[in-house]
Amino acid sequence: MPITVTDEPVHPPQDPSTASGPPLRTHPEPHLLASLWQWADRDPDRPLLSARDGDHFSALTASEVRTTVRAIAAGLVALGVAPGDRVLLLSRTRREWVLLDHAILAARAVTVPVYDTASASQIATILANSGARVALVETAEHREVVAGAAHPEAALEHVLAIEEGALDRLATSGGSSDLDEVEARIDALRGEDLAAVLYSSGTTGEPKGCELTHANLAANVRQTVEQVPELFPPHARTLVFLPLAHALGRIQVHASFDQGVEVAIATDLDRLAEELVMARPTFLVVVPRLLEKVLAGARGRAQDAGRGAMFDRAMNVAQRTSEGRRNARRISLGTRLQHRLFDRLVYRRLRDALGGEVTAVICGGAALAPQIGQRFDGIGIPVLEGFGATETAPIVSGGPFAPLHHGTVGRPYPATTIRLADDGEILVRGPQVFRGYRDAPDATAAALRDGWYHTGDLGELTPDGHLRICGRKKDILITAGGKNVVPGPLEDRIREHPLVEECVVVGEGRPFVTALIWLDPVELDRVLAEHGPTTGSTDDDREPNDGALTAATEPLVRSQLDVVVADANRTVSKAEAIGRYAIAGEALSLAAGSLTPTTKVRRAVVLERFAGDIERLYAAR
Repeated sequence: MPITVTDEPVHPPQDPSTASGPPLRTHPEPHLLASLWQWADRDPDRPLLSARDGDHFSALTASEVRTTVRAIAAGLVALGVAPGDRVLLLSRTRREWVLLDHAILAARAVTVPVYDTASASQIATILANSGARVALVETAEHREVVAGAAHPEAALEHVLAIEEGALDRLATSGGSSDLDEVEARIDALRGEDLAAVLYSSGTTGEPKGCELTHANLAANVRQTVEQVPELFPPHARTLVFLPLAHALGRIQVHASFDQGVEVAIATDLDRLAEELVMARPTFLVVVPRLLEKVLAGARGRAQDAGRGAMFDRAMNVAQRTSEGRRNARRISLGTRLQHRLFDRLVYRRLRDALGGEVTAVICGGAALAPQIGQRFDGIGIPVLEGFGATETAPIVSGGPFAPLHHGTVGRPYPATTIRLADDGEILVRGPQVFRGYRDAPDATAAALRDGWYHTGDLGELTPDGHLRICGRKKDILITAGGKNVVPGPLEDRIREHPLVEECVVVGEGRPFVTALIWLDPVELDRVLAEHGPTTGSTDDDREPNDGALTAATEPLVRSQLDVVVADANRTVSKAEAIGRYAIAGEALSLAAGSLTPTTKVRRAVVLERFAGDIERLYAAR
């Protein structure tokens, strides 16, 4: 429920290898349904869960959400779902996902979310490991895939599809005795009860099932509300478009329900631009790529209109303004006047593109270039980076709003302690840390040691307790010369350029470091079009640009990338510097298995899939 914002001094850590958040000021709810039930009693007509209806979003009230959840839960009870049973939930992000998830919890069962892009083999692994008795899926095609993936000895008994009327069927199949049983089960819910088994998308290896209790998730809700209460003023709204199978999307919904925030569910990413304007959210939860695309798209439109130089000046002014605020410097009169002008000409349009009412953005899932955060801050939309993992339900650090430290992932959450091991690995202790991996005692013992979760990420702490991520421990490259190279900072620096969509640094066991670079197709087309006819062409034989590199256009692109790589190399030693790079021709994608559903690169897949390109880099020298 809503909390009061209080100003508490935050003291820098005494031990430079350890930082702790403040104690929680209020107790977490006893389970994840408590807030919804309270809102339905206290403010039954409060708009709570919206979906697109034609040219607007239509909301279910708190009372309607609870009534629907109860009815579906009764249908699950009638179907034979018992307390503690696992129920697989496979669907893209949509309103029905939220209703089904809460209904599973109301039946005192356990949600097993699965990405709608999961392969049949991944689904088979999850079904076998989770022991799910019921699967709730989105489409008839999903139903067939899930049914076909189940081994004969699997526990799966029922597969129901949303688009085949699963919600109506469940909501009408439970009788009054089943509704009474639902209420009894909710009354019996305890924090130690398992709420979800989340299978990590996995950048390497088979996904493991992270067991998260109601207490884990309810604690992370309370931690989020207390760390960044500015997100939840009266009449706040949010738009959810991240996969709800991911822990970050889940906590966005749960924290919003906790505070009575209206949650609008986006239809799909292709319609996100128009639905941001329809929903007019006050805060968003995003991955870095979305923010990068917003600025790149705006710059492209400005370039097409002949105002590219003005847009670049506006971004520089936004960045200087943000830096001045962060360092408590006096911002010059000239910068302030320019900022006022650009606010009318540029910044307002960018804010309007996000709906016009966004006051903050939470960004996680991958590293955000500091300059992107500074530019949004200067535009008037502060970006708070956070850090976490599926195993931590999911957030460990992030915020507070003031002061913003771009390039870090914020301070530890309340009741959370971060410690750096001798090798720089980030260790976490707090109430949000999971209880273990399902049926994997060895993996659990390796991850949880003496009460500390070993994240596998490398980091450092600033003097005032902000966490900075340096890379993944397992991604460290050891060259043939014995030099340890952390690829993350190099990759992040190269990825800052609008022409670069992705970068993977290579060098394990090799004589020197190389890189694979993927180009942003929209920015590539723009760069090539901007420079006019390619060498040897005439106005008569020139064809429209399709973004493909040719022998004539590649030197133009490489001249820009050479500067980008040289700039990145200046941040590391000579032994760590990129000696050569290749422009990858095949795009990274979910379908190819080179990206996770949250757009993280699966490094092992990339190294295998692009082995020929990598070998040519070393053979050419």
